[in-house]
Amino acid sequence: MVKLFGSIRVAGILGLAALLGLQVGCGSGTAGPPSSTTLRLLPARADLKVGGALQIRAEDDLGNPVKAAFSVVEAQGGTVDASGRYVAPLSAGTFHLRATSEAGAVAEAAVAVSAYQGELRLVPPSLYTRMDHSASLLADGSVLLAGGLESSLLERYLPGTATFVQAGDLGAKRWAHQATELPDGTVLFTGGMGASGVLATAQVYDPVTGVRPAGTLATARMLHAAVALADGRVLLTGGLPAAGSDTYATASAELFDPATGRFTATGGMGEPRTGHTATRLADGRILVCGGRDSTCVLGCPQRVWSSAECFDPRTGAFSPVGAMTQARYGHTATLLPDGRVLIAGGTTPDLPDTDVSAAMEVFDPATGRFSPAGNLLRPRSQHTATLLTDGQILFAGGRTYGEGTLASATLEMLDLGRAQSCLVTSSWTTRYRHTATRLPSGEVILAGGTEGGGGIKLTEAFR
Repeated sequence: MVKLFGSIRVAGILGLAALLGLQVGCGSGTAGPPSSTTLRLLPARADLKVGGALQIRAEDDLGNPVKAAFSVVEAQGGTVDASGRYVAPLSAGTFHLRATSEAGAVAEAAVAVSAYQGELRLVPPSLYTRMDHSASLLADGSVLLAGGLESSLLERYLPGTATFVQAGDLGAKRWAHQATELPDGTVLFTGGMGASGVLATAQVYDPVTGVRPAGTLATARMLHAAVALADGRVLLTGGLPAAGSDTYATASAELFDPATGRFTATGGMGEPRTGHTATRLADGRILVCGGRDSTCVLGCPQRVWSSAECFDPRTGAFSPVGAMTQARYGHTATLLPDGRVLIAGGTTPDLPDTDVSAAMEVFDPATGRFSPAGNLLRPRSQHTATLLTDGQILFAGGRTYGEGTLASATLEMLDLGRAQSCLVTSSWTTRYRHTATRLPSGEVILAGGTEGGGGIKLTEAFR
């Protein structure tokens, strides 16, 4: 009777569940979401610059992820990999992406691909005024703004909505620092200036958990250079170990290892440098160019370097390479698609009427030498240089000469191969000591900086 009663009881429960429309299944797992035969490919439409990138995904009409194979309909419409990362071709047009599910359902989405038009548009301003801050592109395509002279608060720019949102707090102000993206998607902040002076502290920003301490530098430094090595470590070079108008730069260098969370000293540079650049070459070496040896303006002479040297991660040592054609600091160094490095602008003692340079030169790793590469349309120092998705270089803002203002309101788009430049003028602001970040779409976000006074919030998008 007991067994019969139990069977009747279970049967009764199952029958009741069936009458109520409930799903009852055997086994230890829970019932999954209702299935759907509708397949969607998202985003349904996107606008990219030639060579831009986009992450696509497939889901059903209930928003559940669907495993699918991705493809491009047009033969010359770009490429898409198994993860859904699409890269647009270098030709403009409207192309179509396709997702095919394991069940055979098909969905498509259109992508409009256009050439750079040299257009500037305003986007909503940042939440805080910033200058001498950092901007880092995160794995989700958002841009992290950190530090600056006037705030310790972090914020992220979200391209999908063109808005800034809060992203945490460094705990104390940090400016004239460096921010370096690590292999795991976190961002390392090193050195800089704080309320107590030049910093030897470091922090890591994790998009999931926020900010945490990240050890102590071997040498306190600000206005230094930091660059990620091919193996994930980070090389810090030069900078100022103290604030003031008569401070000598350091020639020291150190390495941060994400695996241990520690900084260790490595071989020093041949010259003390601040305001220099550090660029990772295709072979893994780091090219260090220019800079000055001090901030001396009163009690001591200042030397500005034309020299350059390379750091070899295999030996931990620096070795000299050919000198630049012009001594400079506050310049930019851009790794070109062919592996060469373009040096542009900067502050120099080599000119008769101004200290702001318009000269460009190219470093060839194959020969170890620099060669002249023409001039910018405007002299610039403390500007930004951004490699666009079509291989052109965008120079923005900077301290200038001849425009009637301390900072420039202009941008220029350089096609180095054709030796052609296009000048664009902002209708809203001049700026230097700002940041420029290229989004996966190809658009470039200009944030913060100064017109010559305090920091600004005004943000522009170049496309």
